[in-house]
Amino acid sequence: MVGQKDYFALFGNGHRDNKIFTLNAGESMTLNFKSSGADTASNKYYDLKSEAKKVMIRVSNISTITHIGNQELSSPITLGTAAANTFSTGIEWSKITVVADSDTTTFEVYGS
Repeated sequence: MVGQKDYFALFGNGHRDNKIFTLNAGESMTLNFKSSGADTASNKYYDLKSEAKKVMIRVSNISTITHIGNQELSSPITLGTAAANTFSTGIEWSKITVVADSDTTTFEVYGS
């Protein structure tokens, strides 16, 4: 039998969406997992109905997560290019902000 935490780590919250976008160096994008809305140049909406329990981010160049929720991180999380950056244990993210650090970067972000 799989416990609830194990279930969320494997399958997320039951809803899912995938977004692909490109940012120029220094630009940021806020990814709203819980909320619904119309995508804009600085906001993407996933409408997962609750916080994301599993997030996978692929990037073409090294980038960072600078905010989780409304809180700026004192040490941003680096997103590497060698493999997908997967977060699935102990997270409940309503939104995050990602930044293209030094080059034009394509992001593929899966949330569930």
